[in-house]
Amino acid sequence: MSLVQYIVGAVVIVLAVVLVVLITFQQGKRKGLENVISGNSSNNSFLNKTEAAKKGKKFEKMTLYVAIAFAVIVIAMYLVTAIGDNIKAHQNTSSAEASTSQAE
Repeated sequence: MSLVQYIVGAVVIVLAVVLVVLITFQQGKRKGLENVISGNSSNNSFLNKTEAAKKGKKFEKMTLYVAIAFAVIVIAMYLVTAIGDNIKAHQNTSSAEASTSQAE
């Protein structure tokens, strides 16, 4: 494996970890019901709700961008690997055919 493959692999691992962390930090859509059940009514002010909504939107955007980057890098890595393997296989069959024709 080349140095570039190690670097891309490390980037994919880092993006995967960041994606998991971003997803776990997002708030659920049914947080109002949780507050009613637990009796926590301190987040009922308008200011707290708008701040939470802003943070939620920021996490959603960051999650979207990281997910897109992760998907693009993984697909590109797959295509490069598949094309490279296909080229190597084609070269091996071409060299094997050339050696058998020279032997005749």
